[in-house]
Amino acid sequence: MKKNAILILLLSFFTFSSCKKDQKTEKVKTADTIRKEDIEKETSNKTATLFTLSNQDSTEVVKISASEISSDNPFFLVGEKNALTVSRYTKNGKSLQFIQKETLLSDEFYYVNIDEHHFLRKKIQNEDYFLFAVMESSQGNGDREIILNFIMLNVNNLKSYTLKYVGEATLRSDEGIDGAFLKNENLEANATIKKELYQFANKSKWVYNPTEEEKDINYYKNFEQKWQLDNNANTESSFPNSVKSTYYSENLFQFNGNYDKDQVIENDRFKIVTYFRHNIIGYDKTKKLYFPIIAESCATGCDKKIEFVSENEIEITYEIASQKADTLDLNTIRFTNND
Repeated sequence: MKKNAILILLLSFFTFSSCKKDQKTEKVKTADTIRKEDIEKETSNKTATLFTLSNQDSTEVVKISASEISSDNPFFLVGEKNALTVSRYTKNGKSLQFIQKETLLSDEFYYVNIDEHHFLRKKIQNEDYFLFAVMESSQGNGDREIILNFIMLNVNNLKSYTLKYVGEATLRSDEGIDGAFLKNENLEANATIKKELYQFANKSKWVYNPTEEEKDINYYKNFEQKWQLDNNANTESSFPNSVKSTYYSENLFQFNGNYDKDQVIENDRFKIVTYFRHNIIGYDKTKKLYFPIIAESCATGCDKKIEFVSENEIEITYEIASQKADTLDLNTIRFTNND
């Protein structure tokens, strides 16, 4: 499918014209030009038309629009209430006559990001569909959950299907979201639509798809998940009485990311780094191996300060004053791969 994207005055249009009726293809051509004055009519201070689609005989137009757009990116919605809607019009000369309007997504207190590069128009069982991806992330500081919506719109009647994927950003997922698809009864009843949506979603950069190497829990990129599994960690648990860990030859400091000097403590045997509201990682200078001491992350409440209280003991103090400090003897850590 050929795609031409034009970005003018904070507005992106993707306009498609059809193939000839006698062509046996599912691809839809894009219009080569869009007049500037037409684009200016499609945007205001807070709303914009993101995608414009024409039917095969160019008698109808479908527009997908967004409310509460940001000042510099129409594909990013920043209002307390955000919405994506789709409208259908018939062409009457140079004017358009409104026929139908449907809401594709509506929420409160979430940022909404539409992927302007990942979309698809396709004919399925002689019906014309348009697929695109939407990300929702909380505007509050305490919620790290991210919701992906993969929307499949029937361009002919504006009926839509949505496949949801829920998760959060993790170290191993890079720019993707580490999570899982949610079951949808409407999709279970339509195997063809379900298949198309899953295929489209799994090609999104937002969905974390591990390599064969990354599927091994012992792989270093999975050190957070392995630590949590070994220590039966969950959001309600306190610091484990007996810590289990794993030695890694890979540089976990580098993998976990940058840190400041005041986040490091060091003696002749150990170097330990505490990451802001994130993991505590150690390095054994004798063994020349890295190991996680605590693997956790949060939006608030779990930042930790560390200091040596003896050669082998560290004290861990939390940012919440009411939370009791913990002392850990590094010699008592049980390593799952200690030879």
